[in-house]
Amino acid sequence: MSDESKFYRLRAAVRNSAVWGVAWGAIGTVVATGMRLADKIPFGHAVLDGLGMGIRIGIMGGIVGAAFFAFIGLAYRGKRLSEISWVRFGTGAAILGGLFVPAFLQTMNLLSDGSIVPWHLVTDDMLFSAIFAGITAAGTMVIAQRNEAAHPVTVEELLERMERDALAAAQAAEYQKPERSRSAERL
Repeated sequence: MSDESKFYRLRAAVRNSAVWGVAWGAIGTVVATGMRLADKIPFGHAVLDGLGMGIRIGIMGGIVGAAFFAFIGLAYRGKRLSEISWVRFGTGAAILGGLFVPAFLQTMNLLSDGSIVPWHLVTDDMLFSAIFAGITAAGTMVIAQRNEAAHPVTVEELLERMERDALAAAQAAEYQKPERSRSAERL
């Protein structure tokens, strides 16, 4: 794999992480605000707290999105989007997210504090991350399949096309020179 190809795959992974981060942040904000309102916290404070939680959840969503991008690159290489069941795709993401988030949190706590958080404090993270990952993956797959109906390609072909388009755009920008008028050349 060339260096340019690696760069474009890395860029695709960052974009996927951004989509997952925004989706998780939005869902997390709504859920956290709803939970605060259920606890009878005033609306303004509930929304503010929900936004804060949404930002934290969105950051974790970006991390899980990067992990899921690596997984789908291996598991679904060469398959057409229409061949992939959005239900199985969402279920796989739910399993990956439900296992990845608690393991990530425990690992980070172990590395920073030297101890493991009691598992009963992490089970809600497991549940919510599984739900958020399943919704995000299934939703993005449905959107991609609708788009693919007009332009059928495999995942690998799509990545290659994106790389070619980006390379062509970079080369075109490199060779563009502003035209000067003849009067400007005489000066």
